[in-house]
Amino acid sequence: MAVLDATIVNVALPAMRADLDATVGDLAWIVDAYTLSMAALILAGGVLADRWGAKRVYLAGLALFVLASALCGTAGAVAWLVATRLAQGVGAALFLPASLAVVRETFDDPDERARAIATWAGIASVAAAIGPVLGGLLVGSFGWRSVFLVNVPAGLLAFGLTIWVVRLRSTQPTKRFDWGGQLTSIVMLGALCFAAIELPERGGGPFAIRLAAAIAVGAALGWFLVERRTRDPMVPLVWFRNPTFLAANLVGCLVYVGYFGMLFILSLYLHGDYGLDARRTGLALLPVAASLSVGNVIAGKLQAKVSPQRLIAGSLICAALSAPLAAGLLVGHASWPAIVGTLAIFGAGTSASVPPVIATVLEQVPEAASGVASGLLNALRQTGSLLGVAAASAASTLTPNLPAALWIVAVMAAVVYAFAAGSAIGWIRAPARP
Repeated sequence: MAVLDATIVNVALPAMRADLDATVGDLAWIVDAYTLSMAALILAGGVLADRWGAKRVYLAGLALFVLASALCGTAGAVAWLVATRLAQGVGAALFLPASLAVVRETFDDPDERARAIATWAGIASVAAAIGPVLGGLLVGSFGWRSVFLVNVPAGLLAFGLTIWVVRLRSTQPTKRFDWGGQLTSIVMLGALCFAAIELPERGGGPFAIRLAAAIAVGAALGWFLVERRTRDPMVPLVWFRNPTFLAANLVGCLVYVGYFGMLFILSLYLHGDYGLDARRTGLALLPVAASLSVGNVIAGKLQAKVSPQRLIAGSLICAALSAPLAAGLLVGHASWPAIVGTLAIFGAGTSASVPPVIATVLEQVPEAASGVASGLLNALRQTGSLLGVAAASAASTLTPNLPAALWIVAVMAAVVYAFAAGSAIGWIRAPARP
């Protein structure tokens, strides 16, 4: 649900605009308010999961998310809808890193944990791809409010199952709460995400964009100073001296830059150049969703046999080669089997790299710190998705036509993936399995 709600709303925007008398700027904030609050607070959510227990924080975040979803579905004005979307993002920021910490705590065997993480990553990846499809079906059948209200029964079911199934592990209540690190990280991520969201629409000239970028840089410097001096830092800076930990987080961010940039421009291109409506555009992207699931299954089986750096690099090289090839086939209006096959390779290569990245990050930190490590990785990935969408949006705005924009974004994705693959080969050194 946390990942799905970042993409499912897009196809409901025309219906929202007509019903709520919203402007284009209002629609942008309805979409982006969720991602903004989630990205800004997800690191804090990971810290709270380690301090108070992953199960408790998961349940608290899920309860807030379900309540906010119900309020979104009954909103009668744009301002109220934006406010409840912000609350949704806060709930997701709590339960998303806590969910990965629960997986880490539940599986002690490294191979079982790797397969469980692959399942976790596969669900998240598929949710990102099927958002437009599911959104189109719900809006067409039940109206725009259904894209929010569908979370209520699903969330209540997850809440009950969590109470029944998930174990509550011991926590570390003796550590002091790092208020300085929390506040500076929230300001840093919030300002960075605001600049990334608004830059494609306003350009780099407006004072608000330059101010947000300056605040993000200043807050980043402040965060490092605070974390360096505090006795119990939110994120121990010694982690960043570990090249494997650093490289895995960098790869996680870059993969989201390339993937979400491609997903954004593909949606625009299929709608604009091919003339598909929202439902057919979502259905045209189904091969990507299916291949994401396949890629995660493959990664789960190979993690016990192939080193993480080779699995990550090999997967991303396949995806890097397929991105410009898919752009060429689409611009040339090639046969759909060829297009579908190339997009499937792109999706499978992308998703196969995600489980070993997550497993590598979690293996570099103590189990008691898995929540904050998960929060850091998810914060970087959410920031990467925003940057990817911002770059794709800028390309579609500044170039004369959508085919040119598609080429630019595809080449960007290929370069980003290639750099990520090189980083994995050069820096990731996971310990050998017994």
